Amino acid sequence: MKIKIKYISPKKLLILAAMLGGGFVLIVYICLFTSIVRARIIKVENLVQQFESQFQNDPLKALQQSSTQKVVIQQGFNNDKGLDANCLTWDSEPVVSGWTQDSKDSDFFVDYYVPPSSKAIICTTPIFAGALTADADKPFSYEVYRTEYGLRVRVIIGVSEVRELCQMLALDGNCLNSFLQQQAIVRYKH
Repeated sequence: MKIKIKYISPKKLLILAAMLGGGFVLIVYICLFTSIVRARIIKVENLVQQFESQFQNDPLKALQQSSTQKVVIQQGFNNDKGLDANCLTWDSEPVVSGWTQDSKDSDFFVDYYVPPSSKAIICTTPIFAGALTADADKPFSYEVYRTEYGLRVRVIIGVSEVRELCQMLALDGNCLNSFLQQQAIVRYKH
């Protein structure tokens, strides 16, 4: 029995290798840098009502604490999660990012502005969504602060280990900040 081996020209082989390599690079880019997975739905109207009820219960205390008045959310629903085209099309307005000042375990955070009468979601990259699902000990949490213009949503990315690694390798604890900013993004629609 003779087996015929088909000859592939070097040009076709080069094109095939370029296509496979390009496909691999595209998949890596999408997994690491494209926030297409909806991790949480932010119920803006409910949060505004919570802030209003805090104000009605104790107006003097609420006025004194208006700059620090916040709601911390650590639990979400499984039906919040999934691929969502809105993660690519809705607006996003980052305000500030950095590391918390906790000496024991500083976490990376990103603050986003959300208008008061809008729909909002938190979108993550596929790799970050997988890490959230795999590590049940570290809940995905976000904080919502009331501002005079709307809401400020602080997404907390608990990866203090990354900062320590950056400090050791690059002598700069902020070497991966731009990468971490892309891992969870708050998007909104008026």
